[in-house]
Amino acid sequence: MIQEITQRHYWGVLCSRCKERIPAPKRAVALYEEIKHGEVSDGQEAKSRAFTLRCKVCDEEGVYGFKEIQEFEGPPRVRTSERKRAASNAS
Repeated sequence: MIQEITQRHYWGVLCSRCKERIPAPKRAVALYEEIKHGEVSDGQEAKSRAFTLRCKVCDEEGVYGFKEIQEFEGPPRVRTSERKRAASNAS
């Protein structure tokens, strides 16, 4: 029996414009967890604690801090390319 494995939660931020959920990059989540658990070395302290992401819904880019990362339930939104949308509308 083959069972489909679905992601039950993911780390992300809320879009500053439309408030849609945006999945955070794995590197940002890893650094966030290190900061949260106090495992950051002196060299990493000097690094920026912000990252940029583009919303898949409103297509706006924003700067987000590590303190804005949250855990969301369910799978992350999948981006539909403009070409796929245009093709489906033409059908």
